[in-house]
Amino acid sequence: MCPTTRSTVNSPRFEVWGAPIRHSKSPALHKAAYAALNLDWDYRASHVDSEELARHFHTLGPEVGGLSLTMPLKEGILELVSDHRGPVDLLHAANTAVRDPDGGWWLDNTDWWGAWKTLEQFGGVDGQRVWLLGAGATARAVLYALAQGAPESVTLVVRSAERAQVTAVLGSTLGLHTEVALFDDLPDEAPHWVISTLPGGVIPEAEGLERVSHSAHLFDIAYDPWPSALAQLWSGSDNHVVSGLPMLAYQALAQVRAFVGGSSTQPLAGETEVFQAMRKAVGLHD
Repeated sequence: MCPTTRSTVNSPRFEVWGAPIRHSKSPALHKAAYAALNLDWDYRASHVDSEELARHFHTLGPEVGGLSLTMPLKEGILELVSDHRGPVDLLHAANTAVRDPDGGWWLDNTDWWGAWKTLEQFGGVDGQRVWLLGAGATARAVLYALAQGAPESVTLVVRSAERAQVTAVLGSTLGLHTEVALFDDLPDEAPHWVISTLPGGVIPEAEGLERVSHSAHLFDIAYDPWPSALAQLWSGSDNHVVSGLPMLAYQALAQVRAFVGGSSTQPLAGETEVFQAMRKAVGLHD
């Protein structure tokens, strides 16, 4: 399969930036996709923190055709590129930077699509109560994903209600019935889904989480280490316990679309086979 690509570079290179970055599975996902597409492209992981972002970005050589961005760079990149597409401005975060053939750059956010496709895979959230742990950039992407469906309610579970206000306003703007609760004062009514955007090693001090672990599904955005602290809390549950790996694979697929064809929403030629190769590369099985 030899797709028509948007790149003018013979053997372009793409990179994932973040700090830390050693654990990233993005290189495995992207390299598997490029191989399936018969593209002689490279993809590397580079340790770049917030202080280094502007210098690294402005000195990129023409051989680099695009970037995947992890925290804490998803917000910082907004100041460096003016062309924002998709829900980037709404979410105030971008995880994808693409260089056009003319040398210009544009930003996109594919995290929300990764979250939405993962939830769809496990039955969706229509008519269900959701507890969303955290209120940062990833939580905003998940809120946007939830707004593609029709959950009964979304409760942002945070340590500081004040820091959650921006995300809570976003939820209301998206038409979601959004409330804020603290970890030490969780609602009495149990959710159908608990979705965590907290780092994988974080163990929230909330007795209520153990209570709902026996009745709610868990979608933990973390995937390294796995099982995460929350996944271990759910170890005795008969409900879905989903890592962040499916979300990572879906959002990477949307990035590959953008790198290859110039649009994260336009499916690739032979996309089913490409995605199967990506999933296999990181140990995901149907």
